Amino acid sequence: MNMMDDSNETRKKVIEGLKRLLELIEAKKQHMQRILELTQKQSEVLSAEQVDQLLEYIEDKQEHIDAIKALDEEFSSIFEEIKEEVRSDGFKNDNPEGYDLYAGLRASVSEIKDTVEAIYNLETENQNRLHEVMRNVKARISSINRGKRGYNAYKQRVPQADGVFIDQRK
Repeated sequence: MNMMDDSNETRKKVIEGLKRLLELIEAKKQHMQRILELTQKQSEVLSAEQVDQLLEYIEDKQEHIDAIKALDEEFSSIFEEIKEEVRSDGFKNDNPEGYDLYAGLRASVSEIKDTVEAIYNLETENQNRLHEVMRNVKARISSINRGKRGYNAYKQRVPQADGVFIDQRK
């Protein structure tokens, strides 16, 4: 009887843990989706060279990254407690409800991996674009500086000779 109670308690603990993991993973998916949207917006402002907006998006993304870090810490803690159970050979037969939850969890993790890959690819494009924008800005600054030097050379004051023109006609 005691063995049966332990088994039921373990099942309940695993199911509760998996339900919480699914809640955490759903929250993470929302944050990841928001990061993807912000990264897409960064692409738009990069082409328009709106630096202030770009910096705002970077700050917003950091907030989501911080939230994801907290979710990941809780996720790892819970998963660590139940991982032996969900990875055991008899888990599917011993705990069908838990197995279904675990399958849903794995599917959600897979979706997050896809989102991370999309973000990574977009970030790589943005980085390349940013480098191009920086090269263009440097080229413009260099051109402006050359123009200033030419203008300053042209505008230099010629020292006046000490002499006075005297009209000798009377």
